[in-house]
Amino acid sequence: MTGVLVVFIVFAAIAGPLIVYFIGRQKERLAMIEKGVSLAELEGDLKARPTNLYPLSSLKWGLLAGFVGIGLFIADWMDHSLEVGDSVYFASMLVFGGLALVIFYFIASKKLKTD
Repeated sequence: MTGVLVVFIVFAAIAGPLIVYFIGRQKERLAMIEKGVSLAELEGDLKARPTNLYPLSSLKWGLLAGFVGIGLFIADWMDHSLEVGDSVYFASMLVFGGLALVIFYFIASKKLKTD
């Protein structure tokens, strides 16, 4: 019984957001057609949109992922050599993730001042 429930929950978790996305997109396009926007104008607008609205977002996510990885590496070292326990993993991820975001803040503020 629980296996069937797990399969149903996984299917619903995957299919649900996809169905909502495609139904919303269809309603949006139908509303644009009712207002007189042609499909060529719609596709032109989609191609004209910038793909990255904030150019420093890649730097932010890269710093965050890198520092969380460093935090996990240091937590693993501390857990094996100092035997501090499993709670050090979560704490070091938070500390190093926060450090990454603080570093990003200083880099971004300096970059925005020069621009």
